[in-house]
Amino acid sequence: MTYVRPHYRRDGTYVKGHTRRTRPRTRPAPQGPRRVTPRPRPVPTGPTSYVRPYYRTDGTRVRGHRRAVTPRTIAVVAGTGGGGLVLLLLLLALAGGPKPGSKAPVGTTPSHSASVPATHHR
Repeated sequence: MTYVRPHYRRDGTYVKGHTRRTRPRTRPAPQGPRRVTPRPRPVPTGPTSYVRPYYRTDGTRVRGHRRAVTPRTIAVVAGTGGGGLVLLLLLLALAGGPKPGSKAPVGTTPSHSASVPATHHR
């Protein structure tokens, strides 16, 4: 006899703890340790992104995995969803565009301060 702990089924119904009768074995018990052969997993080609583990609305748990990034996904992200503005701001930051709060026009060099004496070399 085997004791089954209380649990919830996938459809949401509650099952009280109970004792279940075990089935008689039809084959002899294995003699050595059980060997588990790993299943070959498909290796995604191209760029991938990591998906964190989560629970679906029906309660099933999805393990973390890597998902291939398709060209359609890239087009959606870079398209109208505001990704274009973020990309533009990123390119401006990398290109060294005008800094916020700077008063000097772009392409000019700052003048010497009055407190620092100028040195002349002859």
